[in-house]
Amino acid sequence: MLKTILSSTSDFCLTFLNLLYPQDCLVCSGRAHELKPTPLCEPCNDRIMAFVGSPHWATAERELAFDAAYHVASYEDIVKRCICLFKYEGKTRLSKVLGSVMVEYAARNLNFGSIDMIVPVPLHPVKLRERQFNQSELIAEHLAKKFNKKIEKDWLKRIRYTSPQAGLSREQRLRNIKGAFLVKRDAGFTGRSILLVDDVMTTGATLHECAKTIKAAGAKKVLAYTLACGN
Repeated sequence: MLKTILSSTSDFCLTFLNLLYPQDCLVCSGRAHELKPTPLCEPCNDRIMAFVGSPHWATAERELAFDAAYHVASYEDIVKRCICLFKYEGKTRLSKVLGSVMVEYAARNLNFGSIDMIVPVPLHPVKLRERQFNQSELIAEHLAKKFNKKIEKDWLKRIRYTSPQAGLSREQRLRNIKGAFLVKRDAGFTGRSILLVDDVMTTGATLHECAKTIKAAGAKKVLAYTLACGN
């Protein structure tokens, strides 16, 4: 009861402050919604939500460890802009918008009844200290809350700091990321179906290495789910 009251009070205060000091849209710099504390204006929000109606998925290629991959949109235009603002410029308010897009898409196109738990792709501790947040984890939290699924943030660890994947060929990416992840000794992946969540999939190398590591720990199935797919 107290938690609900505090949440309602917080929402009221944010709305009141937004009326006094309206926010600009992070994407187009237009005026954001005056009654709702949101990082996007209504036209930009509508543009990004429009992607949820079209299913994008592919059965994994034989050499990739995940069983299927889903994504909401291509890595371009407003989706790319939002991800870059969120990931590289620290605009963490966008996690709610991007998380909502992934929730809506998942509700229409994924069978969450078959999924036992959600695992966000982890960052190396050095990268996490630099960025101060894991973008995949913030997005995954929205999915876990909406679909009432357990989220495991600590079972899969990134143990090797790798050079950036950008600019590398697929084969180079696979070599670069090989052996970068480790499952905790007391993790309980055995016999489970896992939804592996990340922000962007390019060649699938990172998701492949995560899925391979999780399956080696006994997982039955690993589905990959990202906001965007592309270069």
